[in-house]
This record gives sequence, C-alpha cells and structure tokens, in this order.
Amino acid sequence: MKKITTIFLCLTLLLIAVVGCGNESITGLVITISNIKTPAMNNSGEPNLNFSPDSGAVLSWIEKDSAKVSRLLFSTWQDSSWSKSKLISQGDDWFVNWADFPSVSINTNGIMLASWLAKSANGTYAYDIHMSQSIDSGNSWSQSFIVHSDSTNSEHGFVSMASIDKNTIGVAWLDGRETIKEDGSMTLRYANVGNDNNLTDEVLLDNRVCDCCQTTMTVAGDGTTLVAYRDRSETEIRDIYLVRKKDNQWSEPKAVAHDNWLIEGCPVNGPSIASSERLVAISWYTVGDNDSARVLCSFSNDFGETFGEPFSVDTGKPLGRVDIEFVNETIALVSWLEYVGDTTRIAVRTINESGILSQPLTVAQSSSSRLSGVPRMTKAEDGILIAWTELSTPPIVETALIRVK
Repeated sequence: MKKITTIFLCLTLLLIAVVGCGNESITGLVITISNIKTPAMNNSGEPNLNFSPDSGAVLSWIEKDSAKVSRLLFSTWQDSSWSKSKLISQGDDWFVNWADFPSVSINTNGIMLASWLAKSANGTYAYDIHMSQSIDSGNSWSQSFIVHSDSTNSEHGFVSMASIDKNTIGVAWLDGRETIKEDGSMTLRYANVGNDNNLTDEVLLDNRVCDCCQTTMTVAGDGTTLVAYRDRSETEIRDIYLVRKKDNQWSEPKAVAHDNWLIEGCPVNGPSIASSERLVAISWYTVGDNDSARVLCSFSNDFGETFGEPFSVDTGKPLGRVDIEFVNETIALVSWLEYVGDTTRIAVRTINESGILSQPLTVAQSSSSRLSGVPRMTKAEDGILIAWTELSTPPIVETALIRVK
C-alpha cells in the first residue's frame, strides 16, 4: 500500500517544519510524495538510482545474508511500481561501505553496466572497481572486469557513470594508485566502457582530490561530459571542482565556487550534478570560510563552462549527503539530510536558476548515522524517485515517488 503525502498550494508560511503547507505559491507548484514499496529484503542498504530515457529508472542495492555474502540486485520502474528483483553479482570478499555504493547505468542502446567494489588484498583500503555488462535487460551478466588499468593494492571507488552514446558509458572514479607512494595523493580518473567490455581513453583528470567524497557526472544538453568532485589543495582547501570534455578534449580542473573550506580530513560529502537541455545544476555541502554548514546550489546556462552565484538551500542545520535532479527544463529538485530539533530528516525542495525556492518538505525521518547512507534520486517518467536506507531492525531500502506539478 502506498502512503501518500500531498502538499497543496498555500498563501502562508505556516507549518513548514515537517510536511505541510509550503511556499509553493512562489513557483506555482504542487508537490506530492508517495512511499513506494521495493523488492529489497531485510538487511539491505547502499541504494542507488539511475535513469535512461529509453529504458527508464533502475534501482540497485546490496543485501547481506547470514554467511556475510553480499549480493548486488536491481529492479526496474514499471507502471509506477518496482519490478521483481534480479541478481547482478555476489561475493564474500566485497568492500561494502555506506558512502561508496554500487551503481547501474544504461546506455542509449539499452545495455546495462554495473559496478561494485571487491577486495584486492588484506589491507582495509585495498580494493578494486569491478564491472559487468548485460545485453538482455539484466537477465544475464558478463564476467566481471576491473575498470582501472593499474594493479596496485590501493583504494579505488566512488564511481559515477553516464551514458555518452549508444555504444559507450563514461566512468569516473577516485583512484589511489599514487597513495602507496610517499606523499602520494588520491587522484580522479576516467575511462570509457564500450558495449563489448572494451576499455578505452583512460585519463587522469585531477592529480590531487579529496580521498572519500562521491564523484558525480552528467552529459549537458550540447553533449559536453561534466565530472564534478571535491578537490584538495596543497593547503587543504576542499572546494567543489569540475572538469569538462568538449570536442574530445578535457578541460583543466576549475572551481565551481570558492567556499574556502579548510579541513584536514575528508568530510565524506560529495557533490551532485544534473542537466536539462539548456541548464546544468550542481548542489553540494560545505563549511566555508564563514564556518557555517550549508547546502548550496548553482546553475550554469553555458553547459557547465561557468556557474552563477550559489544559493543556500538548507534550513540551518544540514548534514549534507546531497542529490539533485531536474523536474523540467528550468526547475531542479534538491535533496539533503538535516537536523530538525532532536531528529534528522531527508528534506527536498525545488529551486530555479533565479534562486527561487519552494518550502522544504520531509520525505522521511532518518538518522545522522553513517548506516543511514546517502539518499539517491533519479528521473522517472512520472516524477522523481528517491531511495534511502531505513534504519529499522533490520535495515531495509525504501523509496518514494515525488511528483512536482
């Protein structure tokens, strides 16, 4: 049964704390949030979502059994509900982490590409990125392969993927091959995966980045590939940066904004980027030079070459763990975790390129615990889907459909 919460247009700013009347009269929008049951079983977590215009939305997650075997499964969005789950792969040597979760991408030819992490040695942070393809809608999967060319027993993860064309999926990841050297740094790398598991065009995008923040990727309306991530300067400033591939050439890394967040360790809080035909939007968490935690959002109207002044999205006590998706050509939906009194919630609100915001709304109560994971969103034909880990006993993956009209 679906639990449906509807937020109607209001002319007042009352009842904004959880789910109730909001400031939708500013944007002329009505938002509905419907909880949707998933096929995920108990002891599930690390959900992720992706979308293909030709194949629709796909949900992936990990389940663990009593023998500590990890199983990567997926489900597709069909007729406003989730299909029966299918198994991608399983193993007892996986690296499973709340912030570094598997993903499934689909190219415009309908070919699926899945990624997960498996240990390469006994060291805590020695693991590789394994990938597998399916050409039959996920009924069978190829033998797994490793996307990165090195063979070091180091950290490889925080994968983001995007369909480049009908034959290619682009893959970006954090690569620790240099960290095994004295004073070596985490790097950001990229490669193309073809339909025949052929790996091409591996390239170093940035030689010094934050060690464990999620990466994010999109293809802009003009075909430019954009990869965003948290940088790490020599003086430990960790702001959000972007690299662009246009006309088959990668740009130099460039700051989206200068927050000047000075932090000695990784905040485990990466950005999220999305695109429509005309705009690119990016959201991120920061504690900048004013020492105040914020969730920010910025828009680009030149396909990611430049971004406008960031707008604050949160309501005052954010934890971050952001995501963003366009609901139409000009309006984006941002999600994040934040404290409300003694509780934590998954919040969403819409924003346009002028910075006009709807009131923040609650998708679900959550927790600041790492076990609550990172809520993920994606487009669907009938709205925006969001997935998260519900910290029940035992934990289980939950989803909701957000309609913005």
